[in-house]
Amino acid sequence: MIPVSVTVPQFSTDPEPLLDLVRDPSGLAGVFFYDHLVPLDDPNRPVFEAAAALGASAALATKRVGSLVIRATLRPPEVTAAIASTLGAIAPGRITIGLGIGDRLTADESVRFGIPLPPLAERLELLIRTIESIRHRAPGVEVWVGGRHQRVRAIAAELADGWNCWGASVDDFAAEAADVRSTAPKIRVSWGGTVLLAPDQEQLDELIARRGGTDRALAGDPQSIRQQLDELGAVADELVVSVVPNRRSNWELLSGLID
Repeated sequence: MIPVSVTVPQFSTDPEPLLDLVRDPSGLAGVFFYDHLVPLDDPNRPVFEAAAALGASAALATKRVGSLVIRATLRPPEVTAAIASTLGAIAPGRITIGLGIGDRLTADESVRFGIPLPPLAERLELLIRTIESIRHRAPGVEVWVGGRHQRVRAIAAELADGWNCWGASVDDFAAEAADVRSTAPKIRVSWGGTVLLAPDQEQLDELIARRGGTDRALAGDPQSIRQQLDELGAVADELVVSVVPNRRSNWELLSGLID
């Protein structure tokens, strides 16, 4: 099985589950953080800010710590590069900075906090400048680009160490990964997405009902999820999973699938 990392339980006021995962990632490859000032589904829910949480986690982690993704529109390129440099000094060789440009799902967040959401061309330019700043200031830090837009994929192929595709079907992911690799054969390609995981079908049905459907997520019991991850793993170099429910019992259940 290829390496599998998970996103942390970031939407909370209690840091202990997050730090518990960082200290002991249950045989997984590492942990990744979102970059949101409010959760997308409910702006009234709490969230731990990405840069601060990444710094605390880098000091505790023994495996990879990364962002998926830091948005190039939220901070000047030099600030993001300073974050990358600091993290690289705290945890040399274990930091991955995933970068993105935002999309329609994050537009409300930008409006809510008075943060400009520039047109696509400007966001792409910010992404390029941010990558260049990180390369200059934090040359040892791995840089990924996340996003499915063709121009984002082109920037990833030209300038990044890795490309992440979030939430795509196996067929769409395979086609887009082939496009990226046609320009950059050695780039590290990863799939990311939500996984609804339960130990049996009865609990899975209850989980899906509470969530109101699968909504582009993978869903299944352990055997089914293992099969779906294997299909994605035939294309990807690694996977980054947002497992639901995001708690230790499921981290360990997921880890057991990839041994």
